[in-house]
Amino acid sequence: MVVDSRLSYRKVVATSLIAVALSLLICIVSGLYFGFSKVTYTSCGSYEVLPSVSAAVDYNGFHRALWQMPITVHCLEHLLAILLSYRNHQASTVRISLHAIGTYSPWSGVLNLATAIADLASVTSLFSLSFFTSTLYFIVHKNSVVVFMLVTTLHMALATYQLWSRNGRVHGSQKEQRQLALAKKSLRVKLACLATNVVCISLGGYLYSRHHSYCRPYSYSMFAVCEYVVISSVLIFHYAKVWDLPRLHISLTYVEPVT
Repeated sequence: MVVDSRLSYRKVVATSLIAVALSLLICIVSGLYFGFSKVTYTSCGSYEVLPSVSAAVDYNGFHRALWQMPITVHCLEHLLAILLSYRNHQASTVRISLHAIGTYSPWSGVLNLATAIADLASVTSLFSLSFFTSTLYFIVHKNSVVVFMLVTTLHMALATYQLWSRNGRVHGSQKEQRQLALAKKSLRVKLACLATNVVCISLGGYLYSRHHSYCRPYSYSMFAVCEYVVISSVLIFHYAKVWDLPRLHISLTYVEPVT
């Protein structure tokens, strides 16, 4: 007997992102409650009230496991999202190009591939910075954070442009018009997340530099807030992909052996 169960892609993504967000929140709150001085410690001794993400998730072994488990699930789900998004954008680009100008533009294929590669680099660096913790592997962790910030911003910019370039070029059935409405919703959210990401990374870089140069109280705490906002914008940006694939379901088929 064949048992076929279908999972909504939207629910899979939402569950993955909620798990990551809750894990981070628990790490921050419990770290502040049980080890305030440890998680807010800075090498120059400035007084801080909030921990960086690295300090919060690396407080102890339980925190590391609590963070790494949902990150692993998210990275696996994210890899699936990269493949599905690439195939969807590639098919849509070919269809729209042939309908609009009668030919396929190689530039569109290059853009789709570059977007997927940037997203893959983002997932890889996220996995690296989560498992190569700042306490045990500081240099690897620091470089992974820098790479994550850069390639995530690049991916967000490419994906936003990719979606913007398709807007307004879909004409035809009601089904296609509904897809366009969802694409416009996705574009608005992605633009907001991209702008937030750029502003907070820039501000965070300034605050990090100011902290190390002057060691002023609360500078590192404000840097930590920028980190929280950046992570939130990245998670929301990723969720917006469900509007690009609104009717997608993941099929799980199980063949029960005949006895």
